[in-house]
Amino acid sequence: MLGEPTLAQPTILLTDCRTTFSAILKGSQFMNTAQPNPHHDRTIGDTAQRRVLLVGRSPAVLADTVSLLHDRGFTAEATNRFDHVLAEFDVRQVDLVVFGGQVPEERRAALKRDIVARNEGVSFVQGLSGIPGLIARQVEGAFAPRDRDRESPPCYDADERAITLSLRQLRDVTVIAWWPTVSVLPNPLSDSLVLIERRLPKGMHSIPLPDVVPQDVSFVTVQVDEAIWAFRLPTPSRP
Repeated sequence: MLGEPTLAQPTILLTDCRTTFSAILKGSQFMNTAQPNPHHDRTIGDTAQRRVLLVGRSPAVLADTVSLLHDRGFTAEATNRFDHVLAEFDVRQVDLVVFGGQVPEERRAALKRDIVARNEGVSFVQGLSGIPGLIARQVEGAFAPRDRDRESPPCYDADERAITLSLRQLRDVTVIAWWPTVSVLPNPLSDSLVLIERRLPKGMHSIPLPDVVPQDVSFVTVQVDEAIWAFRLPTPSRP
């Protein structure tokens, strides 16, 4: 949905982390980071223009995502005409291209090759799902300053259904869960829930997922100051 998500219960402060990032990554998909092409070493965060091209299937999802990005100061365009991207858009002026999951793999690979041939400075993001708010957060994460190393990436324990976050100092933290409710094209629907949105002190924090967040297909974005991580939640390993 485009509306503001509901605020869930606050985080629980822990004294130690019971999980490791390498273990939690198994089954997760971290996709917010822009995928640079091998022809340049400039990070997308160095670009001030914030020009985005969305390539996907659903007109409704594309339109809603463009609207969200415009509201957040991006220059954004979108198309569902996969075979006409190069003819209809000047990709030399684009900083980031976002591909939806309905773009065929072969066509996506060909577009990446052809776009890079015209614009060596472009970067790419693979959309996690046809959820406008989630896509917008992935775009914001791609343009975020490249200083994420100052904090460790978030962990997720699928069996405990909790996100663990280690902070080196006081930080502004926003965690949002996203999930599809109707996956039928051309107008898929979705819902979201703000799990936490406040300043957290230094230390280990556990943010539990409420039962309303589905176990089968759901996603989370974690923002710490300006850094943003986005990932699909793995299903629990135990029955």
